[in-house]
Amino acid sequence: MIGFLAAVQTTAIAAWLNSAFAGFDESVAIAVHKLYELAPGFFTPFLTLVTWMGKGGIFLILLSFALMYFRRTRRLGVTMLLAISIGALITNLTVKPLVARPRPYTWDGSVFQQFWIQLGKHTESDKSFPSGHMTAAMAASTAVFLRGKRRISWTAFFFALFMGISRIYLSVHYTTDVLGGVITGGIGGILGYWISGFIPEGFFRGDVKDLMPGSRKHGRHEAKPVEREKPEEEERREVVIDGENFSDLAGFYAEASRVLGSPEDRPIRTLDGLNDILRGGFGEHEVYEPLEIRWKNADKSREDLGYEATARYFESVLERCHPDNREKVGKRLAAAREGKGPTLFDLILSVMRRTDSGHDCTVVLE
Repeated sequence: MIGFLAAVQTTAIAAWLNSAFAGFDESVAIAVHKLYELAPGFFTPFLTLVTWMGKGGIFLILLSFALMYFRRTRRLGVTMLLAISIGALITNLTVKPLVARPRPYTWDGSVFQQFWIQLGKHTESDKSFPSGHMTAAMAASTAVFLRGKRRISWTAFFFALFMGISRIYLSVHYTTDVLGGVITGGIGGILGYWISGFIPEGFFRGDVKDLMPGSRKHGRHEAKPVEREKPEEEERREVVIDGENFSDLAGFYAEASRVLGSPEDRPIRTLDGLNDILRGGFGEHEVYEPLEIRWKNADKSREDLGYEATARYFESVLERCHPDNREKVGKRLAAAREGKGPTLFDLILSVMRRTDSGHDCTVVLE
């Protein structure tokens, strides 16, 4: 174990990290260094490239802007940019100056310094905790995971994993620095995902030229989305909902979750949830992917989801809704009991046919 506290004067937080995790940081560094002993000709250039991709977050920021250029990926690009920016604010402007932990290679005679010299002396200018590279990589990976299809978007975390290994391999960060970056980057990714949900839909649906400085529409995003240009030959993915497979609202949600590919941990449970899965970005449905929904045995569903089912629905809503909404829900419940107003079947169709919420669906009743 290295005598960290005696080497240089540090802040109390940095001194605690150096003392409490000395054995852990050193053990992991030695284990990672075995990659160098195993195949330096492969791991050194590969991990150097990975670490270069995270330098200053420039590569990831440019990637975010590139994704923002296209409508289909603009939401992902915005989420990534927000995530990286928030992570940088937390790490570079807050935690790093507060902790002021020296780099591992500054400790004379340590294994960290020996590895650092052996790997080419990759010098960094700022402090060590948490890792800015890791923060940016984790923020971007979290944004991709939350915005993408969960079946494949989880693979984005491989980039974060390789980034963390590269920082330890080059001996420019302790393992605890990398773990700190995982936390700050994860927070940035989650906050970026959350904040992006408040951006007007028109920003994501508009043509890129309308978002540029000098455009009449620059900086003005209407709540109502800009019309998408759709080629006549554009194909729609077809999904089939069969009314024979259900007889109530819960059954419809289960059927819709199945045919629309909702993730197992996020089944459709509400009309808002139906709207979200139709918008795309998780499950099997791509963002803005055009859909044609064929509703077989629609007459049966119209009867099953008629006024009796509608009244039961609003009764359950009335039990859990906010007090400010009770009067409105009560009126809809009374109308359903009298056989007036839209039924559950009508409400579901209105969600599917919406044009102002980010999805593009046509519905064929059979």
